[in-house]
Amino acid sequence: MAGVAAGAPATVHGQDAREQTIRAVRTDRPPTIDAVLDEPFWHEIGPITDFRQRVPVDGAPASERTELRVAFDDNNLYFAIVLHDSDPEGIRRSILHREGRIDQDDNIRIGLDTYNDKRNAYIFEINPFGTQGDALITDESMTLSDWNWEGVYESEGRVTEDGWVVEAAIPFTTIRFADTDSPEMGILIERTIRRKNEMVYFPHIGQEVRSALTQVSRYATLTGLEGLRRGRYMEAKPFAIAGRSALGRRGNLDSETETLSELGLDFKYSITSNLTLDATVNPDFAQVEADNVQINLTRFSLFFPEKREFFLERAGLFDFGDAEETVVFFSRRIGIGNDIAGGARLTGQAGPLSIGALSLWTEDAQGDREYYAAPGGLNSVLRLRADPFPRTTVGGILTSMDGGDGFNRVLGGDFQLRFGGSSSVRGWLARSWDGGVDDGPQREAASANADVDTGSPIAGAIQADLRSSLLAAGAAYRRIPIDFDPALGFVLRNDMQRYSGSVGAHPRFERSAWARQLVSTLRGDYIAGIDGTRQSTALVFSNLLSFQTGDRASVAIVRRGEWLARPTHIQGRRLEAREYGFTGTEIRFNTNDSREFSARGGIAAGQFWSGTRTQLSGGLMWKTGPHLTISGDYSWNDVSLPADEGDFTTRLVSVSILGAASRALFANALVQYDDVSNVVQANVRIDWIHTPGSDLFVVFDTGYLTGDLLDPRTERWQRRTGVVKLTYLKAF
Repeated sequence: MAGVAAGAPATVHGQDAREQTIRAVRTDRPPTIDAVLDEPFWHEIGPITDFRQRVPVDGAPASERTELRVAFDDNNLYFAIVLHDSDPEGIRRSILHREGRIDQDDNIRIGLDTYNDKRNAYIFEINPFGTQGDALITDESMTLSDWNWEGVYESEGRVTEDGWVVEAAIPFTTIRFADTDSPEMGILIERTIRRKNEMVYFPHIGQEVRSALTQVSRYATLTGLEGLRRGRYMEAKPFAIAGRSALGRRGNLDSETETLSELGLDFKYSITSNLTLDATVNPDFAQVEADNVQINLTRFSLFFPEKREFFLERAGLFDFGDAEETVVFFSRRIGIGNDIAGGARLTGQAGPLSIGALSLWTEDAQGDREYYAAPGGLNSVLRLRADPFPRTTVGGILTSMDGGDGFNRVLGGDFQLRFGGSSSVRGWLARSWDGGVDDGPQREAASANADVDTGSPIAGAIQADLRSSLLAAGAAYRRIPIDFDPALGFVLRNDMQRYSGSVGAHPRFERSAWARQLVSTLRGDYIAGIDGTRQSTALVFSNLLSFQTGDRASVAIVRRGEWLARPTHIQGRRLEAREYGFTGTEIRFNTNDSREFSARGGIAAGQFWSGTRTQLSGGLMWKTGPHLTISGDYSWNDVSLPADEGDFTTRLVSVSILGAASRALFANALVQYDDVSNVVQANVRIDWIHTPGSDLFVVFDTGYLTGDLLDPRTERWQRRTGVVKLTYLKAF
């Protein structure tokens, strides 16, 4: 469909969002990114104004006018967005630090499907200060970890007497796109008017789909791009780190003090416009945010998300399996207990294929870390995906870990068929081969179940989800044998066949003065061992009600059954092998977190492993303004188990302080304490973005042991670390 000339409305309206088109206009003079639209060419472009509500009233005209203009030159894609507002004083703006919770503010999101493949996209998020957030969408889906990706671009925001204005420049070197003379891209613009809890879109994508932002196949089309400068793009990002780390004496383990002094380099090279090579030498992740403490009241391992920058770009491409349950590649397996010496990653497109390849060499763990880490060696993964038909993806994965005296390999294939709104059928199958690599907890679990029929080392799953604008239903089957052992992956539970089903309804109340939507779901699970022996059952009836004010409340009733063939432990308390059944109720609430004061909390009570458990949790957040946000959380469990010393309580307290002098200088502090480990942990992180993509980090990390010392040789200070890290991005 042909584009339009400058001066005319830059969209073609059709019944289908995919028929709508925006034409970018070339400019010979790049604009100054200052949110002041005083360049003459901006006024020669006819704006896009047909934004429609998705919430609260699906398809209704936006309550406030939005004007979008798009331009480009050889190097950048430019956006000018005028967001009219009848109450400028009501515009919510509180976030200055990059990658903060920008969704708590009024904001604009730009979605770009740069390959126009109808499945993958970049997201650029900007608030009225011009503060940036960004994310990646892979195969029309995304998780919270996808928001950890950071792209390099310019943006500025400004509040006016008529609303607010955003101006942005996205370099063509930040995004990857088709190697053609006139590339077309998918595009979506989402605006959130936070005080009204209203979200408007161009193009409009209705409530028949679960998320408009991720529905890349329904994006409009961006045309008009031509004559873009090609060639090889390179960037080098050297770093220097200096600091000191001290580990306190623990029992018969001597204390250790280390002076930190390292140099390293990250290197990026665009082999083609579609294919990028990233290399790293002696990487360091001292600036990465600390993990949130979790108290484990289950009999399975806890899952902690990846936060290291090197692993985040196109991370969704490497996804294989069931998130947080059974994944073939889990990047936190690399370089947590061992240091990474170096390696490379290749990502992008080659014809119809999406390619992800990664290979990193890790060193042998030193000192007492040897107990926790696998031997050093070569860690590699190859991931391929193709889209043979619209909204259909097939792919494969190969992982390899070679270290010590052995190896581990996994080979698998998967598919996903998406249809209708958010309906889909997906499945995966993988096999592992093990040549002696010891994978810690998974190997111990396999050893403990050595007398069980383990089956072959082939795991897999198939799942179907059907969803309309009102109803939803799903069914799934998963099979995870004991001998399935992905050394570079994560397996929450093995020796398992799981049968799952769910039905739900999510009516919306568009005419209500107080209620917005109810999401009601009934879900059931039946889990047996590979030999067919019954292990667990679960039946969950949950109801989540969201209000027009942005507040939410939920109620859930849970009935669980457990059949233990051998004893297990909950927080060190031994539970004997027998049948257990328990029922509980959970009530939770969240107030609108865009307000100056917001709160969250809940209570859960009921039976627990033939005993009882009561959980109270709550949190408060205070936004004093854009320069300081303080929040705190508290969780308390009172547990009674049918075991020796089975009556106990747990407490977890955390305080988070976010401070920002400007968009370039900000800090966060996280202080946590739990009475299981009896350790007070504090992590303070200061970040100065001295040039785009380049940072100066100052990080302090401590752990202090409270309570009685079981061994008088143990020091209370478990660790004390101070680090300064300087990075500098140079593009060629």
